[in-house]
Amino acid sequence: MAESSRILVDTSVWMDFLRGEPEAVKALSSLTRTRRVVICGQIRQEILQGSRDEKAFSKLEKELAIWESETEEPADFVEAARIFARLRWKGITIPPTDCLIASIAIRRKLQLFTFDEDFDRIPNLQRYELK
Repeated sequence: MAESSRILVDTSVWMDFLRGEPEAVKALSSLTRTRRVVICGQIRQEILQGSRDEKAFSKLEKELAIWESETEEPADFVEAARIFARLRWKGITIPPTDCLIASIAIRRKLQLFTFDEDFDRIPNLQRYELK
């Protein structure tokens, strides 16, 4: 994958970063300097809904506003349902929100940076690996 490719950073990475987990802090700090970081509405929602109070919510909302955002489109929801259903038919259940995040990454050819192992089960998803 080209070094200039964009990376959709999942909630799991952001949450570890915000908690000061060294691996996430190092990785995300490095990535943010490359201007390749992208988020989507679902990731924004997941991060914000974890806020402890209104002040923290407002602060996070402002911090997240600096990142390029990929907008969900109707086709993303259909593909998310397809991913969810195909996995369920195999006896695998993962959160529908993860299916939506994956569908956005797949359609836009973004690498997904995540610590969430549920994404390992989704075919055709390009993952960003720490170097």
